[in-house]
Amino acid sequence: MKKKIKIAVVGIGLMGSQHLKAVNLSKKAKLHSIVDLNKKSEVHAKKFKVPFYSSSKHLLKNNKPDAVIVATPNQFHEKHTISFLNAKIPVLLEKPISDNIKKAEKIIKSSKKNKTHLLIGYHRRHNSIVTSVKQKIDSGKFGKIVAGNVMCWLYKNKDWYKEKWRIKKGGGPLGINLVHDIDLICYLLGPVQSVQSATSNLIRKYEVEDTAVVNFIFKSGALCTLSVSDTIVGPWSYELTAGENPAYPVTNQSAYYIGGTKGSIQFPNLKHWYNKGERSWWKPMYHKDMNIRLSRFTLINQINHLCDVVKGKAKPKVTGEDGLQSLKIFDAIIKSSKSGKKISIK
Repeated sequence: MKKKIKIAVVGIGLMGSQHLKAVNLSKKAKLHSIVDLNKKSEVHAKKFKVPFYSSSKHLLKNNKPDAVIVATPNQFHEKHTISFLNAKIPVLLEKPISDNIKKAEKIIKSSKKNKTHLLIGYHRRHNSIVTSVKQKIDSGKFGKIVAGNVMCWLYKNKDWYKEKWRIKKGGGPLGINLVHDIDLICYLLGPVQSVQSATSNLIRKYEVEDTAVVNFIFKSGALCTLSVSDTIVGPWSYELTAGENPAYPVTNQSAYYIGGTKGSIQFPNLKHWYNKGERSWWKPMYHKDMNIRLSRFTLINQINHLCDVVKGKAKPKVTGEDGLQSLKIFDAIIKSSKSGKKISIK
């Protein structure tokens, strides 16, 4: 039997608990231990029959794992991640890479200094749907990409706002929902040249935004508009369309639309649209439906990829630099929403 990679999970919140399940289901990984400040998380360690530690220091002192997943709050990413990188332990760090650019740069510097792998947890890149779309775009199947449209419309109920930080700066859909979409649209369409955005708190009137629109201009010349709101009852958001997380009902709709000179694609409800023969709006449109059943294994795919990286069989699909670039774009979006101006990405 092939050796399984022993993985510790640090931080058992919403994503940390999902990682526990994914590691347990992976054929390449084995749960090594759990680290969390909250003593209540020890129940997970008992469930999976692994050691529980109250701090990263205790873990490193007693029993080093082969790899670590860091899923702590963003402001603690730098502290925890660097401690493991200094110990030469590869890290899968939950998105975003950090809560500010300087901390993100320190994390990347530590990875390079210690010659130890750093992967960022933008798990959508490990979705079989996204892999298929990426391959088709890169192959020229749709011709030259002209534009994209991304929708993230959902309604967060009153219980969501019992956590008061969610009505303050950073607690709105820009900070919580948009980060995945930034990474994914860059992965598919390439580097971003500039962004321009606008926000509104018209519905709830909290300090934080509830709706935003972002315009992207890519270095390729392609344009993309992203619309995000947590006050709209609707089926068009990635979480409700991809079937990755059983916590969300699947709507069988699409949230992404990408168009080129030879055809277009919508996903996660995969449909490839095209003309037969002459390309014309006066000619019939056809579409091919594609299988999306494997998308539910995305988090397991990410764990398997981490194991392959640790074994030297693969290079990180989402690097620290990718995480930093997404953070820079997010920072530009926030600045633009305040000034109304177009902000270039450096």
